[in-house]
Amino acid sequence: MENNDVMRDAATRKKELRAAIKSRLETLTRDRYQCANLLYDQLKRVDRFRDANVVGLYVDFKSEAPTRPFIPRLFDPDERLNIQTVAVPYCVGLEMRFYKLLRPEFDPETGEPRFADLKPFPPFGILEPSEERRLDERRYVAPEKIDLLIAPGLGFDAAGRRLGRGSGYYDRYIPLLRPDALLIGLCFDEQLFDEIPANRHDKPVDVVVTPTRIIATARRRVESQKKT
Repeated sequence: MENNDVMRDAATRKKELRAAIKSRLETLTRDRYQCANLLYDQLKRVDRFRDANVVGLYVDFKSEAPTRPFIPRLFDPDERLNIQTVAVPYCVGLEMRFYKLLRPEFDPETGEPRFADLKPFPPFGILEPSEERRLDERRYVAPEKIDLLIAPGLGFDAAGRRLGRGSGYYDRYIPLLRPDALLIGLCFDEQLFDEIPANRHDKPVDVVVTPTRIIATARRRVESQKKT
């Protein structure tokens, strides 16, 4: 009973914190491109990010820390990364899978990156591979192939605890990764908290990256370059 009470308490605190964070994010006014570039610069300071061959990351949606503006740079040889595959998530029922993304092109009118193999899916309009693309088995990226996974979250703390949106997709997917795969949580500075409520099903990350900080969490020691 005590464990059940603890879990119920954590669930209540999570619900309250989600509502508070969503309200906070709605008031933020940020230049998406400037913020994305800052996040990318911080990611490049993490050795394991620069050295990874297969990187899984989300395509930002609404108030999430932006990734779309810097995704094309992951394909650019001038960036001097070792990345061979960029994989993005999609959902099938309660299961999350990853798809090998084609190199984005830029819209000549807006200058925005254009993802030819992705389209918005109902009910939320999150960009995911089209039904036709999902049938291409050559594009499926198995979890054991991923060297580094970048996950979104509503909130993080210095211990690596992550507050998701409540669907549990990442918590179910992370145990499928190799034990040596690096987990990075990406967020705004305003999404850092002293403590995120968690239960035994919640999976922490190894590193939290914000536009101004790199936090190596208590879950695993990682080396990152110091600011110059």
